[in-house]
Amino acid sequence: MRLILVYSIDFARLVLEQLHFAAPTASLFDKTALGNTEILELGNRAGTGLLSIALSAWVKNYIVTDIHEILPLLEKNILLNYAGSADATNISIAELDWLSLHTMPTKQRSRVFQFPDVDLVLVVDCIYHPSLMPALVDAIDYLSTPGRTTVTVVVELRDEDAVRMFLELWLGIPGWEIWRIGRSNGLPRPYVIWVGRKTDGDNKQGSAYEGKA
Repeated sequence: MRLILVYSIDFARLVLEQLHFAAPTASLFDKTALGNTEILELGNRAGTGLLSIALSAWVKNYIVTDIHEILPLLEKNILLNYAGSADATNISIAELDWLSLHTMPTKQRSRVFQFPDVDLVLVVDCIYHPSLMPALVDAIDYLSTPGRTTVTVVVELRDEDAVRMFLELWLGIPGWEIWRIGRSNGLPRPYVIWVGRKTDGDNKQGSAYEGKA
């Protein structure tokens, strides 16, 4: 929990500093476009809601997700920062268990897991155990609309097996283009940021690139 909170703080600080001070070419996100952006954040079971609280003022709508047991803590933390009223914020909370999604037959998913199309999926410190990677990648692919959704993944390089498996699985899905963000636009070591976009095409294999997306 403490380490996850540190990662969220570091990423939130980076984004806010860039939005306030950086030139557009040196920023991870386009400040002008961000105001019309619909964001969905995949939960990492910390329940802080920190990123949604820090970034919601810059975006159109922000959906923060996590497993059922974490939702009350998320709601409590978010409401503490908005005068105790859900009407005072553009943040919404939704249940999403990657494992349940992963094991559910494809035909049933859209009935059980109903989410709007979003412009940006945030995945911050969700890569921590190899056994969860198939479900995580499946969730990313399910929530992404071809030609619209961008996925930003922030990870600390502490488990090489999990990171390697994550990238192999993600690149193994047809139609994805993935970039590793350079240090000048991202976080210092030991963090890495990847940005992915699901194209309208049906490439046989995903593609990986270096540099700013």
